[in-house]
Amino acid sequence: MTQAFDFTRLRKLTVIHAVVQVFLLILLGGSAYLFLVKIPSASVLGSIVRVVVIQLALFYPIYRFASSDAAREVASAAASLTADEQNALRRKRVFSDIVKGAVFIFFVVFTLRAPGAAPVQFLILALFLLSYLTYFQCFNHAAKRLMKEKS
Repeated sequence: MTQAFDFTRLRKLTVIHAVVQVFLLILLGGSAYLFLVKIPSASVLGSIVRVVVIQLALFYPIYRFASSDAAREVASAAASLTADEQNALRRKRVFSDIVKGAVFIFFVVFTLRAPGAAPVQFLILALFLLSYLTYFQCFNHAAKRLMKEKS
């Protein structure tokens, strides 16, 4: 017997993530422009290379985390969940929210405690924006793929 799914909430969540992605891209572009205007281009270009290398190293863990979040959200869209299943999904959601909040706090504290050199500040800001942008893109991709499989 196939299980019925209601993906209304998940579709709205992917639209919200798309809007947040556009905002993050505008913020990333604006901050890159401001740093390029204020700082000599050689040090900013070095920071951009470092950001790309670090982001490539972070991609797989972020993808795995976003995919597990998407799988959890798709599972929670099932029409007939028992109370124990709902509690297990809720615990997973709370843990995921704590991890996302901890990453946000890490970047805030790291930004405040890092040296005031502009290339370092750009590196931190770009990593923060790209990490969350990657999470939202991976989540939306995985959620759409899983919704298509379940439909």
